[in-house]
Amino acid sequence: MEISMIKKENDYYFLKDDKEVVRIIGNKDYEDTFIKIDTYAYRWTRKTSQKVTEMKMVAELLKEATFTMVPSISYNGNGWGSVPEYVGDRDENGVPWTYAWHRSTIPSCTYSENDEISLSLMANVDSNSACSLYKEDGIQKHILLFPEEEGPKTLQRHFWGPAFKGEMEPIDTFEAILLIVPSNGEKYRYKDLLDFAWRYYGHEIYPEYDVEKLYDLSIAYCRFLLEKEQNGFIGFTMGSQWFKEDTSYHKTAHRYEIGWVGTSASMANAYIYNYIINHNEDDLKTAIEIHDAWLQFGKLPKGMLASRIDYHWWREKEYPLDYVPDPWKLGEAEYESHMAYRGRKFRRDENGKIKLSVDACNLGTAAEMYFEAYDLLKSINIDKPEYKEAALDVCDFALNNQNEEGGYAKSWTEEGEVLAKDGTVGCFLIIPIIEAYKKTKDAKYLDSAIKAFNFYYSALLKDGFTTAGALDTYSIDKESASPLLRDALALYDVLKEDKYIEAAEKIAWYLCTWMMTYTIKYPKDSVLGKMGYDTFGSTSVSTPHQALDQYALRDVLSFIRLHELTDNKQWLERAKAFWCNACQCISDGTLYINNRLRPTGSQDEAIFHTRWSRRSVPQFMPSQWLPAWPCAFRLENIRHYKDTNFFNEGLEEIEGKIK
Repeated sequence: MEISMIKKENDYYFLKDDKEVVRIIGNKDYEDTFIKIDTYAYRWTRKTSQKVTEMKMVAELLKEATFTMVPSISYNGNGWGSVPEYVGDRDENGVPWTYAWHRSTIPSCTYSENDEISLSLMANVDSNSACSLYKEDGIQKHILLFPEEEGPKTLQRHFWGPAFKGEMEPIDTFEAILLIVPSNGEKYRYKDLLDFAWRYYGHEIYPEYDVEKLYDLSIAYCRFLLEKEQNGFIGFTMGSQWFKEDTSYHKTAHRYEIGWVGTSASMANAYIYNYIINHNEDDLKTAIEIHDAWLQFGKLPKGMLASRIDYHWWREKEYPLDYVPDPWKLGEAEYESHMAYRGRKFRRDENGKIKLSVDACNLGTAAEMYFEAYDLLKSINIDKPEYKEAALDVCDFALNNQNEEGGYAKSWTEEGEVLAKDGTVGCFLIIPIIEAYKKTKDAKYLDSAIKAFNFYYSALLKDGFTTAGALDTYSIDKESASPLLRDALALYDVLKEDKYIEAAEKIAWYLCTWMMTYTIKYPKDSVLGKMGYDTFGSTSVSTPHQALDQYALRDVLSFIRLHELTDNKQWLERAKAFWCNACQCISDGTLYINNRLRPTGSQDEAIFHTRWSRRSVPQFMPSQWLPAWPCAFRLENIRHYKDTNFFNEGLEEIEGKIK
């Protein structure tokens, strides 16, 4: 379908089938020109009659929008969940939100669609711009603002910060990118935007280390995190954090998690694999001890396994809800947790004690990793049937608690009572349930997995987003879509039905809304500048948690598989970008950042790439919390994908690159 353009007085109109669908607001003092740079994309250049120090470029979707998005910031106005975020298109006083160009995964990008057209407005990288998206008189207004600003307040981690207003030298030329795509009859057509942004903003990227070095560094960090308790429990702690009291990184002592951040079960499997390829007897013995210990100390009623095990004899007391801890006595990450939830009962009882619950993310990961441990050990003639039984017990618990619509709950008490039922996060259980079917050939598992997938996938088709996978925020996010993508591919492998490939692609495009398509250039004297961190290929976390992390390590193999099934080269390109981005800034034992020497193999959980901060870490900084999970996910990729060329070659070119 062709898109045409006409001018009326000072305004320009884009037409579909001779019907006006988009209006560009002009001015007699401006000269606007539009150069086509791709099938539906235009470079919009505005020249002013004299130099100015601010500018507002406005594009309007003339028929009411059915879906709106600011990538990684707002999905149809947010509002799903229970933590502070940008809700609606303006604040409580009716002032429209504005966002700095670097807060979104596509620079200053706004998107809206209806049954006729989709409209995207974007900026160039380093444009000193901001964006806004709001409805006025039934018309969706896309605003590109110069200079950069954010307001009327700025979202931080669980709190609000002040507005920001930048400055610029007087100029007379401004540039924007327009993407105007006719409807193909579907909903949530952000695929066109994401494909364009990848080819327009993307670039080459290469891994910082070769795969052999990355493997050794990751195993080294596993060794650093290993800990044994007085009662015999053994596992990998959740990470390490900085303690001001003695100015050093400590392990997050006596705190273990089987999946999610802690990934103790995955790291134990990495030890088994390390024995298989390097014949390290100590690693094999330790891995079996860890898996046995979790079954001994973490086996719960009704077939569940504990998500988290904490030992607190190192503390004098638990902290009450209103306690203000001394930042010199706690690790920075723990201090942040106390301050973020001070006065609230989130995860804590009336005395401030952490309430241990069981969640679908940890539980599904536990079952998946016990199945894998069973298989790895069988491959070297060690039979541990209790590992397979533990995984099957988890699957049976899920089946026994599946609701009529097909969903599993988000979390339960350790006695098996539902704490929270909503959220896509339940789909973490589908992968092990499919594995249970493959091992037992019992149709009840496959039936349950299909029913659950249909439930969670239909929610994505209905809403345009997934929810509740990032366990520290109850919100729209990307972590809940990663397992859903793996589920779709696993169901295809079992059933060979093409509808699961189609579903996998839709899920993957949603995941790509969270993927940074460009590089932010930081001042050379800033911490991020000194680190040499490249934002391209990283992923934002959730609508309230707008920092970048390496969670897309979990999507690398899924995107490779999508490329194999569809022959769409962009899936492979994105997989390479995921990998290369996530392999940055890993300590080789000499990495010295912000006056701190980091443990070998460690890596920041997140980069605060924009005007977003924690109480203990300012904006435009690395998180300085060094968790277990990036290391564990990296090792999963290496042991499951044998083509080392993929890990070493990097992204050399982007097919269809727009010059």
